[in-house]
Amino acid sequence: METKRRTLLGIILVLVGLVLLLDNLRVIPGLPDYIFHWANIFLVIALINLFSGNRKPAFIFLILWAFFTLDRYYYIDFQDYWPLIIVAIGVSFIIKNKASGTSGTNENYFDDINIFGGSNKRITSQSMEGGKSTNLFGGSNIDFRESVPADGATIQVFCMFGGCDLIVPPEWEVQIETTAILGGFDDKREKVSEKSENKIFIKGFVMFGGGSVKSSK
Repeated sequence: METKRRTLLGIILVLVGLVLLLDNLRVIPGLPDYIFHWANIFLVIALINLFSGNRKPAFIFLILWAFFTLDRYYYIDFQDYWPLIIVAIGVSFIIKNKASGTSGTNENYFDDINIFGGSNKRITSQSMEGGKSTNLFGGSNIDFRESVPADGATIQVFCMFGGCDLIVPPEWEVQIETTAILGGFDDKREKVSEKSENKIFIKGFVMFGGGSVKSSK
């Protein structure tokens, strides 16, 4: 999955670069100005997340792209309408929750949301199925050292102008499959097990933020 994401991102960057080069060399003159509008970066990010299966960030960035694109054709004062971005994020949470069908009461599954704030959680489930950590202008610290992951346990992360630290035992196998733009998600444990009975997957999207896997606080 990580290879597919990197390939997709590489293809998009190659195509964008070639178009810009050909335009500079006047090989394909007369391209519409809207192709090079700065807001199109939101559309590119939305497509990357959509093809990567990250529908929540894809929806958010698509709304941002539409908002700033309409501003080119209709007068929109950003100071008046910027709260619509928060509305879009809220709608994405509602849609995601209904689609998953989870009520948040499952002790083996967690859902951590931090917006302009932070949290510290300790997971003690002996059959931890995974969970979600959403951080927008905020951060989270989640401790898994007293838990045992179930087979295929997956943690979905979304960090934008925020971060997420996961404290995981050094003997656990951790597979990171996140998409990062101007950010990153790294395994900072000193001793890492390549094969273990306990394995978790970390998937999601990071932009203007970061996350890490550590073995201690």
